[in-house]
Amino acid sequence: MANPAIQKPLMLGSILQGIMVAVGKFVPALGTQANFYPIVGTVISVLMGAQVGRGTPGPLASALGGGAVVGGGCSLVGSALAALTGQAAGMEMQTIGIATGTGAVSGLIGAVLGRVLPRRPA
Repeated sequence: MANPAIQKPLMLGSILQGIMVAVGKFVPALGTQANFYPIVGTVISVLMGAQVGRGTPGPLASALGGGAVVGGGCSLVGSALAALTGQAAGMEMQTIGIATGTGAVSGLIGAVLGRVLPRRPA
């Protein structure tokens, strides 16, 4: 069964990662900065993980797993797009592996933050 607490952040995070790759490709002043992709990609993963943490009912472990899946999943999409567009020339597999792993950890951290930080009043 599909979990909407994971589906929506995964879809949004993947779209945001795609936008990040497009900006990096078509705005060379940003794309050639050494830390553009790692910083923006990590922030996206943390934010999407926080959405999972807030939206997943039940124990914290469920939210942690979901945050890791979403963070790693959207980072996988972003790094694969970067590799396909030639922005990771010569290091495609390393880029995909490192980005997916760090994205999973970032999503997990985001899930914790989503659980512990207070919510805005409606």
